[in-house]
Amino acid sequence: MAGIKGIILDKDGTLFRYGEVWGPVLSDAIENGLSRARMPEERKSECVADFCRIVGVDREGRTYPDGIIFRHDRLLLATLRILRMTFRYHMNPWRVWKSVKRILNHEGFDLNGTLSKMEFPGTRETIAALHGRGCRIGIVTSDNSASTELFLSRMGIREYISFLRTKDSPTHKKPNPEAIEEFCREYGLDPSEVAVIGDTLVDMEFGRQGKAGYVVAVLTGSGDEEGLRKAADAVYPELKDIMSDPVLFP
Repeated sequence: MAGIKGIILDKDGTLFRYGEVWGPVLSDAIENGLSRARMPEERKSECVADFCRIVGVDREGRTYPDGIIFRHDRLLLATLRILRMTFRYHMNPWRVWKSVKRILNHEGFDLNGTLSKMEFPGTRETIAALHGRGCRIGIVTSDNSASTELFLSRMGIREYISFLRTKDSPTHKKPNPEAIEEFCREYGLDPSEVAVIGDTLVDMEFGRQGKAGYVVAVLTGSGDEEGLRKAADAVYPELKDIMSDPVLFP
């Protein structure tokens, strides 16, 4: 295995615990959106819970690996699940889909207020240590650029990130390996010199398709431990634990 000289990380669920940050925010957005879609009030709690499972996270921070937010490669299947749900609860499908789009685009969220109350233990120290090793560091995320910049600033790691691809970038989205190819061209790296770190099977496939030299999973996102252990070269409980990894920190 070549020495690792570049690191590409996912953001949500990798740099922090997905459920702790997004669980309450997305649950509120789901409830508000379903209310606009004329959710039956007498079945409100049941309806919101079902929809949270489809999206992938609930108010208590529990995550569901097959949710839309973790499996962007299964949007057609998710669309069918949502359609069935609209029939079950007698809601307007168009209004429900509009709510889904708002949720996936992170529209109408008070992220600044939410993040101002949060801490991200170990994240800055870990990214700084990777940077201190001389690694080029990139973030490839399905979040939009404004939200991503806010997160990176709040976590205190923006200065260490030299490559950024978001939902707004013209680059093909994961698991298409185009972002890895761009990263390698920009810094003169071979894919075998790049490590990919993420929390979902899509991240693992992204690394494999891009011929990354090392693919690492953390368990702070989708929660799909069984699937990730089969797909990754190494699995850690959270990001800070990679500092004991013999490949990333030889």
